[in-house]
Amino acid sequence: MESTHADQDQAAVRSILADIEHGFNVNDPELMMRHIASDALVANALGTVLRGRDEIDSATRAGLARGGALHAATAHYRLTDVTLLSADIAVAHKNAWATPSAADAGEPPEMNALYVLERRDGRWWIIRRQNTLVQPAAVT
Repeated sequence: MESTHADQDQAAVRSILADIEHGFNVNDPELMMRHIASDALVANALGTVLRGRDEIDSATRAGLARGGALHAATAHYRLTDVTLLSADIAVAHKNAWATPSAADAGEPPEMNALYVLERRDGRWWIIRRQNTLVQPAAVT
């Protein structure tokens, strides 16, 4: 029985990350924000720390808006790990590329992210996220 619950929880976390990826690719801030807790803290890929859902929402909308820094960008995520630390806390790690073909070709990820999720009132919420741009390896 425990394995079934763990499998369901991991599937729920995977679904949340899929929503975020799809929301990013179609410039849908509502979908990207659907799973962000009211008291979440996010460090974006540029190192800016955003506190609380309202601040995260404003930055998300600005980035995805026409003319925003992320409007024309696309992303392909590969979830590399989902670990349940307890019945109500999960940690997920993803790698990200601009395109699926870059990932399929074995190129190094352009970004990675670590998510901390908490189950509240029977559903999972993102309470922390740390995005990190991956610097290209130096050619020697």
